[in-house]
Amino acid sequence: MSPAMQDAIELRRKCPQFRILVIGRANAGKTTLLKKVCESIEDPEIYGPDNERIDPALVQGSAERGIHDIELQLIFKSNPGFIFHDSRGFESGSAEEMAKVKHFIAERAATTKLPEQLHAIWYCLPTDTPRPLMKADEDFFSIDFEGKVPVIAIYTKLDGLANRALTRLCDDGYDTDDALQHVPSKAMELLETNFKAGLRRMAHPPSDYVQLDDMRQKTSNCKDLIEKTAESITDDGLRMLLVSVQRNNITLCIRYAAEDAIERVTISGITLRCLLWFPHVWRVSLPPARHRPPLTVVAFRGLCRLL
Repeated sequence: MSPAMQDAIELRRKCPQFRILVIGRANAGKTTLLKKVCESIEDPEIYGPDNERIDPALVQGSAERGIHDIELQLIFKSNPGFIFHDSRGFESGSAEEMAKVKHFIAERAATTKLPEQLHAIWYCLPTDTPRPLMKADEDFFSIDFEGKVPVIAIYTKLDGLANRALTRLCDDGYDTDDALQHVPSKAMELLETNFKAGLRRMAHPPSDYVQLDDMRQKTSNCKDLIEKTAESITDDGLRMLLVSVQRNNITLCIRYAAEDAIERVTISGITLRCLLWFPHVWRVSLPPARHRPPLTVVAFRGLCRLL
């Protein structure tokens, strides 16, 4: 087995799950987003800091009383390769909530145990609001994470932004038919000037930006979000972990596999390196050696089935 394959398997053994903190205001569409990422129609299972399973009814009761625990781990049965932590956001301007988030991020950054570290932050910002950025958002993006954790700004509820774009166009004198044709470009203009521009001026702006269509639609997907997150990760091992854990963007697996394999010389080296980026190879059972073709042939057949 090649050293690269050994390193990747060792990483997956030590850290089989990719951990993400999701921050967002109430009604920012976080739950819908996570279900789409994990291709699930069910709510996640909830685990405590010590991996003990918790009754969702208890968590719901606490949330109704205004108690929110960022330490809880949310895991979907459909894709247990992700661990999510949920912050309710800072719409109330609560200094206490901001302090909790800062402490959580700092604590995760300080640990030397890779599985307990925070691997990415998704910051959800709804666009159906007249207040693109609040003081608490500005405070968050003044934090220096020292490049250790990529932060992806996710713009949700673009249908609300489209409605505002239509109103603006009609106010500018467009008739309804012409206004409808210009809505997409006008909405992107508003997104840039009213939302992205403000974040870019922050002391520590997001690593990247993603705008998502209505996640309630069956045709919607999170491919751009996964791709932007992967591109923002500087550690090769963690990037490989994310790409191989996610299950809704096979094109991303192919892209990184092809880029990585270019540097290999032998067919076996190319094949093995390619397989590192595909989640399917981590659960493979082969017949006894005397009854099976060479590994490169098995791998090639597997990739052909994927494609």
